[in-house]
Amino acid sequence: MKKLATLLSLTLFLFGHHAFAQKAQRKTPAHRSDAGRIVVSEIVIEGNKKIEKDAILAKLKSRVGEPYSTELVHEDVRSIFDLGYFFDIQVIKTDVPKGIRLTYKVVEKPSVVEITFRGNSELTENDLKEAIDLKPYQIQDISKIQKAQDKLSKLYEDKGFFLAKISFRFEKIGNDNDRVRLVFDIEENEKVKVKSINFIGNTKIPDSEIKRVMQTSEEGFFSFLSSSGSYKQEVFDRDVQIISYLYYNRGYVQVKVSKPIVSVSPDKKGIYISIRIEEGEQFEVGDVEFQGDLLFSNAELYDTIKIDKSNIFVAQTLQEDVSALQAKYGDLGYAYANPIPLTTLREKERKVDIVFKIEKGNKVYFGKFNIVGNSRTRDKVVRREMQIQEGELYNETKKRESLANIKRLGFFDDVTLNPKTPENSPDVMNLDVSVIERNTGSLQVGAGYSSYSKANFYGNIQQANLFGRGQKLGLYLNWSKFDQSYSIDFTEPHFLDTDWSTGFDVYRTKRIVEDIYDQRITGASVRVGHPITDYLKGWLRYKNDITRVELASGTNPILYPVNTVNGRTSSLTFTLEYDKRDDRMMPTDGFYANTSFEYAGLGGDLKYTLSTATARFYQKIFWDLVWRNNVTYGIISAPNGREPPYTQLFLLGGANNLRGYQYSHVGKRILDTTKTPPQEVPFGGKQELFLNMEIEFPLISEAGIKGVVFYDIGQAEDNFKGDKFQADYGFGFRWFSPIGPLRFEWGFPLDAKTDDSATNFEFSIGSPF
Repeated sequence: MKKLATLLSLTLFLFGHHAFAQKAQRKTPAHRSDAGRIVVSEIVIEGNKKIEKDAILAKLKSRVGEPYSTELVHEDVRSIFDLGYFFDIQVIKTDVPKGIRLTYKVVEKPSVVEITFRGNSELTENDLKEAIDLKPYQIQDISKIQKAQDKLSKLYEDKGFFLAKISFRFEKIGNDNDRVRLVFDIEENEKVKVKSINFIGNTKIPDSEIKRVMQTSEEGFFSFLSSSGSYKQEVFDRDVQIISYLYYNRGYVQVKVSKPIVSVSPDKKGIYISIRIEEGEQFEVGDVEFQGDLLFSNAELYDTIKIDKSNIFVAQTLQEDVSALQAKYGDLGYAYANPIPLTTLREKERKVDIVFKIEKGNKVYFGKFNIVGNSRTRDKVVRREMQIQEGELYNETKKRESLANIKRLGFFDDVTLNPKTPENSPDVMNLDVSVIERNTGSLQVGAGYSSYSKANFYGNIQQANLFGRGQKLGLYLNWSKFDQSYSIDFTEPHFLDTDWSTGFDVYRTKRIVEDIYDQRITGASVRVGHPITDYLKGWLRYKNDITRVELASGTNPILYPVNTVNGRTSSLTFTLEYDKRDDRMMPTDGFYANTSFEYAGLGGDLKYTLSTATARFYQKIFWDLVWRNNVTYGIISAPNGREPPYTQLFLLGGANNLRGYQYSHVGKRILDTTKTPPQEVPFGGKQELFLNMEIEFPLISEAGIKGVVFYDIGQAEDNFKGDKFQADYGFGFRWFSPIGPLRFEWGFPLDAKTDDSATNFEFSIGSPF
């Protein structure tokens, strides 16, 4: 439009110039310069309101007192347009006694005093305003408005409204042509879902395997709750690259993934995607060589890489080898070592030859470490997890271990180490340890009902980063008509900033078995721990408590032997803990193991030994799909053929083991003859064994909502029997909320007793295991 206005103005100008020339032949000739050329005697600006006259004159090349030039006038018009304030410009040339008067008549662009949206229902006006880079009371700028239009289209596309249409127009406000309203008209249409994804030409890798690695997925049963089935162009573009990478990891280095064909259904509610794949032949690894700055022997370098040990060429292995070589050189201080893998294809032999060309660069020393983003956590909590020190020679392996240690704390959603090189110091690397803190508190709450314990409630409040010092504090409560338990525990992981850990527990429990006995336990414990290796830690715990049990009148002392539970317990527990999880609070990868042995017999009245072992394995299958496993075993015994305290016997059920059964409802039962009629009640076994398996998957990633399906199996008996195992299955939802991970789980028992419900619902706040 600007070019059209310019052309019309110049046409009018030339037409006026021609008419002026004809009149000039009949009138007195205009004033001329010494060279005989017409002189510009005056320049006039008309129509400007928002911009000063001098600002316009400064842009003109035509000058008063200088010869008139048509070319200069053309340049003047373009320069005035470039100011961005004018919609139209006309140039009028008038004869005056001393030469020519040039009048530039400008028509200013209106001001956009209001921006509004019409037709939007799925997205709020605030969402739309945040997406555009426009503010009220700016000069109308079509190019900026078009960019805003594109941003709105992109926003709707990201939300799944692939067919949304955005247009804009202007409405005059009042009778003033200088003020307009910018209106974005939005036709949202329905949210588009991917109905099907079809692959053409793939014979080596099946459709299901390709779809498994893509973020774009077909519409499913839970699509109304999640983003599954949504089409986002940027995500789909990445999927095309991911498909190629999948083939590269199988040795198909000549694969060609064509541009997908996307078609829309007639009702504009779904899209169909077709992708053509030319797989090519599978290639093996050929010759592997090293060139460049070789600081190690070929034998050492070959021991570092893995690509030469595999038959099929795998792109991911090649990337891991590059990282391993960087670490090997980095451990010598060469922070910017660059191993470049050069590949050559031998098509006839179907082999890939690889040459690692290594550029070592210069040695680098660590400079200053800055902790960024920690509003609650103290700097020293982060610094003491770092294996590197300011001023020492760069070490890549220790730097990576430092990053893993900080992540493993579980205090942060994200941790990055950002290197910075100071000016004039290329051999120094400063590090910004950038963290994004998460809520480190958790609350577990549960409730249930059974014919034995009636209504019950239990809760567990924990803070893993107390006052930002990395200290742990936990409060536990279990309450019902017949059971009340309270405890508090505290752990200082770095006593006096050393590697020694210390802690204590204080607890009190009360248990009433109606018409049988009343039991009370009060006690405390202290513990100390120290690392043994990088991931292995040892603990020593001393416990001292007193148990008081009173039998009700008429209770059979044979069933409930008071002498096995009454008195003081003085015990020592040794624990070994191995922890290589990526995150202690919400792990998605790694391994955890714990084994402990408690000996009660350091004085006191009660004598027993209690041993437990736990192993947990976590693996991210792909994307955010996480497989979790937990196995726990425990056994208790007493010396000299005595019975162990039945208060220490094992019972299962609830949110932390068998989720399909009520709390402490699975285990050895005894016949209580004091009841009328007699009935079996949970008593507890000398051994426990249970397994938890679950798969966690994203539902609404943007909101941090995930789904889970699980299977649990276990028993708590004196001696394990195949027919005594009880199992359950179920599903649930987890929301990683500001107060911690909320868990909503429905468990269905596979071997329910008569007093078990068909469904057990558990609500808790905190990670499952």
